[in-house]
Amino acid sequence: MIYYWLILVFFVSYFIGNISFARFFSRKFKNEDITKKGSGNPGTMNMLRVYGLGYAVITLLGDSLKAGITAFVCGYIFEPYGISQLAFLVSGTAIVLGHNFPVIYKFKGGKGVASLLGMFMFSPVWYVGLIMFVICALFLYFVDYAFIASMIFIFSTGIAWIIMLAFVQPLWWWICIILIVFNLLLCVFMHRSNFVRFFKGIENRTNFREKVNNMFSKKSHEKNEENKPEKEIVVTEEEQKLAEEELRKEKEKHKGENIE
Repeated sequence: MIYYWLILVFFVSYFIGNISFARFFSRKFKNEDITKKGSGNPGTMNMLRVYGLGYAVITLLGDSLKAGITAFVCGYIFEPYGISQLAFLVSGTAIVLGHNFPVIYKFKGGKGVASLLGMFMFSPVWYVGLIMFVICALFLYFVDYAFIASMIFIFSTGIAWIIMLAFVQPLWWWICIILIVFNLLLCVFMHRSNFVRFFKGIENRTNFREKVNNMFSKKSHEKNEENKPEKEIVVTEEEQKLAEEELRKEKEKHKGENIE
């Protein structure tokens, strides 16, 4: 009977995955449709290219948390039945599918990297995910190929999870491994056009380093402007004499009017 509840988990998670934060934030703050901008992909990297680092970060957080928190809650609910890992992966996989192929957007979604990021960050190998996230962020900063950074993160963290499951072997561990492998292969499939462009030498760059530097230099400039003292007004001696002469004439004029 418990496995019927997993079917319900799958469908509920799928529709949660349909939530598109890139679409929401672009319409909310820019009154635009991100699917008609840049590459047309409603994901973090297109938000970075089109609107900058700030919008990319909030999109990444939104898509990551919707997957990570939902999967974590599902895993916690099914923990007493000994299938927390299976429930976690069923929910996470469904969210990725919902993000990539959302029925409410006619199956036109993102590529699922942010959702996979969230799923791996809330998984038992979260510490591997955290280390690899920092490494991949540095890779993106210096090399600037976003899809390669994504592949490095997804595969390194996914393989670490597979190795852990092979040693621990919880209930239905082999199905869990199949679901992880499915997510890895799906991620490659969703980035197939990136691989083609890369090998042709025409893959788009995100200018991540430039956007990061611009963001921090802008903040530094604004801070300096706030702390900058007001410009001192310098009056020359000649200007001062002319002002005094004008003031004297005004006083004589008013004095004459009072006598009359």
